[in-house]
Amino acid sequence: MVKRNYIADIEKALKEGKKPMELLNVILGFLNFKPVEIKIYNLLLTSSLTIKQIQNLLNLSERTIRKYIQRLDQEGFIIKTVEEGKRLKYVYTAVPVQEAWKKVKGKIQEILDEITRVLEIKAMLF
Repeated sequence: MVKRNYIADIEKALKEGKKPMELLNVILGFLNFKPVEIKIYNLLLTSSLTIKQIQNLLNLSERTIRKYIQRLDQEGFIIKTVEEGKRLKYVYTAVPVQEAWKKVKGKIQEILDEITRVLEIKAMLF
């Protein structure tokens, strides 16, 4: 399996003047989000959906969708609400792109802080 060069993808997207959403998708890949997680996030940007609706749109198992939804929820990229009907159900919505950008910025800052910490430790050893 060939590992993608996300840094090159990000540089290319910037040079080509891609839309913020397209650039966000590339950066989410860099942050180890799976392509299907990014696809679910993009789906949820356009409309609020249940697991069953996502399942029908993507033709994936309920269990698989739940796994990806859980990660997006833990990372703060989606909002889960309860909707009443014949029975209660969860409906998922993506956080606005501006909020997602803030989360991405925070994650990148965490990576940079960790790299800086490791480099400072290495520098003390030499």
